[in-house]
Amino acid sequence: MAYCLFVIVMLLIYWRPFNIPLWAVSTLGAGIALMLGIVSVGDVWFVWGMVWDSTLVLVGLIVLTLAMERIGFFAYLAHKIIIFAAEKREKNRFSRQYDLDSTQDLLQIPCKSAKLFVFLVFFGAFLATFLANDGAILVLTPLMFALFPYKNESIYTPLILFLLFMSFISDFASNLFVLSNLTNILTASVFGISFVDFVRFMALPQLFAILSSLLIFWVVLGKKLPETLMMTSNFKADSISNFGIFFCFLLLILLPIFAIVGAYFKIPLSLFVGVCAILALGYGVKIQKIMLFSLLKDSPFSVVVFSVGLFVVVFGLKNAGLLDDIRIWIIDITTLGKEMSLLCIGFLSALGSSLINNLPMVMLGDLALKDNHDLSFVFAHLLGCNIGAKLTPIGSLATLLWLANLRRYGVKIPLFKFLKLAFVFSVVVLFCAILGLVLSVALMDFD
Repeated sequence: MAYCLFVIVMLLIYWRPFNIPLWAVSTLGAGIALMLGIVSVGDVWFVWGMVWDSTLVLVGLIVLTLAMERIGFFAYLAHKIIIFAAEKREKNRFSRQYDLDSTQDLLQIPCKSAKLFVFLVFFGAFLATFLANDGAILVLTPLMFALFPYKNESIYTPLILFLLFMSFISDFASNLFVLSNLTNILTASVFGISFVDFVRFMALPQLFAILSSLLIFWVVLGKKLPETLMMTSNFKADSISNFGIFFCFLLLILLPIFAIVGAYFKIPLSLFVGVCAILALGYGVKIQKIMLFSLLKDSPFSVVVFSVGLFVVVFGLKNAGLLDDIRIWIIDITTLGKEMSLLCIGFLSALGSSLINNLPMVMLGDLALKDNHDLSFVFAHLLGCNIGAKLTPIGSLATLLWLANLRRYGVKIPLFKFLKLAFVFSVVVLFCAILGLVLSVALMDFD
């Protein structure tokens, strides 16, 4: 019964007859699972006990980034990025015109595409590391729309290309810290992994993932960009105060500091993220740039509801014996040798994440690996869930948030194009990241 319900729910998610919202499908599935006895109230409570902190972190990040967008912080960042990427001979003219008349729109200025591309990939990786993949995509999506005007739906327009780059790097570079991904938060909690140990295992995989992303993005799509991009900043000097800029930067700096301090004192990360979100909301309301109910209405909280509902449906598979099957597969895989075992676990976790979303998959994998004392398998599982989740649009909440934001701006990415690019990018980057993990394990064994 559990397997039948799961198949039906997944079919409805992919098919979406009558445009049924994803959250409605997963919530209905969870309700039916509870009514049929596939899961119990105790199971639902157990699931909530595992995911409540990461879920509230996501809610806080959604509110925080939307508030910063309303304050005008992303338009300011876009303006600074254009100045950075501008050709040298244009920078002085660009700055002089801005200083002479800060009330008018700026003229277009040529920027080197390759320079902008490299900067944005590393900037996206930085945000994914310190703001989590979900926070990064919530920052980067409005930033791309501030940088590039949307003119048509061609897959090869600069806006669409950079939206794709930012979408993928947000997940691919979400490995280094516990706070870098909700899957990391869940797994570190289950296994009691310290902040330092997490970084020791994930430093090289993160580096390999970023560098391979930079290379594969450029080879596949980057070369389709024109050599020079003509960009226009609509930023006005009086649209955000110096204090507003300082305040937003301060919140971004405080988040990782809070995460480290909170992990040491075992304080839930959601508490700190919630405080930052409330502070941003309060400041936006005070300067009359945020209408509270309007902002909450625009917030894509439905992806949070979707995730929790799907958690419950997938937990029904655990009750039906799937967890025992996974444990048997893991035992068989570990007979293949360390390097091949890490690759197999990573790619199987990637496949599972792409089919059922990486949060339910990371829960199943964590429970299956709970009695395994080799942490390298846990990190291979995490890499598969973080990177391989990009294989399908429902694989990660970051992708769902990205798609929700695109709909808000009226942009559509063709599904077939996304799937084709996702397969190429995800396979290459995951393979390189696991090679980094193999090297990390070898270095630790050598020490």
